[in-house]
Amino acid sequence: MRNQPIYLDYAATTPVHPDVLSAMLPYFTEIFGNAGSSSHIYGWRASEVVEQSRNTVASYFQVKPAEVVFTSGATESINLGIRGYLQGRPKGHLITSALEHKAVLEVFHLLENEGWEVTYIKEVSELASVFRPDTALVSLMLVNNELGSILPYQDVLKLCEARDVCFHSDATQSLGKMELDLKFLPHLISFSGHKIYGPKGIGGLITRKPIQAISYGGGQERGLRPGTLPVPLIVGLAKAMELIPEFLSKSAFYKASIEKLKTIIPADSLNTPTNSVPSILNFTLKGADGERMFQVLNAFAFSNGSACNAKTELPSHVLKAIGHSDEDALASARFSLGYFTTSEEVDVICEVLSQKIPQLL
Repeated sequence: MRNQPIYLDYAATTPVHPDVLSAMLPYFTEIFGNAGSSSHIYGWRASEVVEQSRNTVASYFQVKPAEVVFTSGATESINLGIRGYLQGRPKGHLITSALEHKAVLEVFHLLENEGWEVTYIKEVSELASVFRPDTALVSLMLVNNELGSILPYQDVLKLCEARDVCFHSDATQSLGKMELDLKFLPHLISFSGHKIYGPKGIGGLITRKPIQAISYGGGQERGLRPGTLPVPLIVGLAKAMELIPEFLSKSAFYKASIEKLKTIIPADSLNTPTNSVPSILNFTLKGADGERMFQVLNAFAFSNGSACNAKTELPSHVLKAIGHSDEDALASARFSLGYFTTSEEVDVICEVLSQKIPQLL
């Protein structure tokens, strides 16, 4: 593995933590029962650990266990949360941001086709002025996956509750990267396990407002998310959430490391604002060739936007929304540090950037 590039894409996905893997393994082999099998001990044991895991997730968010729905990940949670809340409601007005993840934007585009009116804001300061009497839901991400910027979600919640509007948030990039103010959480919260050193294919939805099913089957998860429960993945998600305090303990290291990187990258290249999580740095090398940038910086594994856009070869819609041209957006980089990033790696990154950036500008 020493010949591999230094991994700087923790915002795209994280490796499974060894403690998470150890917790999961027995549920692939020894305790393999279907949690829906209620007539024998194999099913009982599987069902019991699912509910223990649900309690763990509920405890982290300080909500009721019944308000936790297990899904395949944030994308499904976003679809279930937004569409499930709006199901059966008269068509009206919705608010989201032009900087949201595609998993949110695509849902809103579909809702527009179904007759909903949508306002796309670029700055949260616009929010208060765009509410309408028929506004039903606001969806704004807690942490932007490309820029690392933090939403003032407490203020958003107050604005929504004053108008009896549901507040949904894609919280995928916030867990394990910042302390959450649990007294002011959004009504609906979507998240994934693989961003917090858990397995891929598992996530959750916190439902502090009632939703309806948008898919149907065997009635699992109170009928809201049908399908056989992936017991090992659920166990892994719960264990990862137990480890969040440990992940947060590296925040000071991330902050110091990002500050080191900022001394090398031209100040006018930075896209990440001051109010951001400490582990993400986004910058644009204006005038550089995007394809050549990846060739020159091949000592690192990084991205220039969301992993969901990586195969489209299109410029980041987030960077375009904040004013970059297509060419400059393609000449941008997102470096995201993680729990297994070392100080030695940061020193190497700084050394390589010092040598290579002048070649690109």
